[in-house]
Amino acid sequence: MSFWGHRVSAKLVVTAVAVLLLGAFAVALTRPAPREITLTVRGMAFYLDGNELPNPTITLNAGERVRVVLRNEERGVNHDFAVPAMRAALEPIGWNESSDVTFMAPETPGVYDYWCRPHMLMMRGKIIVK
Repeated sequence: MSFWGHRVSAKLVVTAVAVLLLGAFAVALTRPAPREITLTVRGMAFYLDGNELPNPTITLNAGERVRVVLRNEERGVNHDFAVPAMRAALEPIGWNESSDVTFMAPETPGVYDYWCRPHMLMMRGKIIVK
């Protein structure tokens, strides 16, 4: 086998590929699971589980991996969840459906907006990255 004009054994190529794949697998196993945040939609607002404050402020750590699960408990209305500054968004979901999106919080602390794109005048909140 030839690689950039040099003769290379097939055994060496297979070994190199195996090492790369095992390394990637090891990194995936040691990476912590994302923190899960569940938002429920009802009454044209987002709610965190266990908190009755509509459109709550969500606090994240810089660089943190987060999985946002959205549950729609509002009959007859489709909703979604989007954080444009973090390039995170869900497609609209209907009543009694759920969906999720996983993303990384920015390394830069600050305040970022989240919203439901079809109802962004009423359904919006802040994410504080510290």
